[in-house]
Amino acid sequence: MLFAVTVGATSLVSASPAAAATPPAALAPTSAQAASAASAASSASSAAAAPGWISVRYPIRARAGRVVTYKITLTNRQSRTSQKIFFAAKFPKNVYKVRIYVPKGSRYREGCTRERTRSLCLFPGLKKGKSYTLWAKAWVNGSARGTLYGYFGGSFIPNHVKDPRYVMRKAGDEIRWIKTRTRLVR
Repeated sequence: MLFAVTVGATSLVSASPAAAATPPAALAPTSAQAASAASAASSASSAAAAPGWISVRYPIRARAGRVVTYKITLTNRQSRTSQKIFFAAKFPKNVYKVRIYVPKGSRYREGCTRERTRSLCLFPGLKKGKSYTLWAKAWVNGSARGTLYGYFGGSFIPNHVKDPRYVMRKAGDEIRWIKTRTRLVR
């Protein structure tokens, strides 16, 4: 069974040179709605004015020692082309590898870091109304028990930034994270 979370997000980063020196503001969730995979429909009416939108689909239960896959959709709801998009996925414990993948044959390329418990990515800007679909995979430890927590977040950032680790250092505290919860079974 899958669980879907859709979160509207806002960004306070402006294109002015003065604002480019300050750390980017995070995508701030304005509402969260969940629906089961059977209905697979999430309402987005309460955050329709938000410039960015993150939707996460994840399993409710998973087995220890397996790979857990999360489907993420990033949508641009601005009236113009967006700036670069910073996206992060992190798992504090029970995971030994995290990767973010884009669909095969897609025209966008992820610039992702490969770290043990988190993955940070930079994506090019999106045109009005367009979206990115990507997958985050987490390799769960075989001895893991309890609950697997995953955190997903992002922001629009100025086009001159090239290093996702820099964005995480400067604006990591301002990012509002979407929290997912997967129960680990034997």
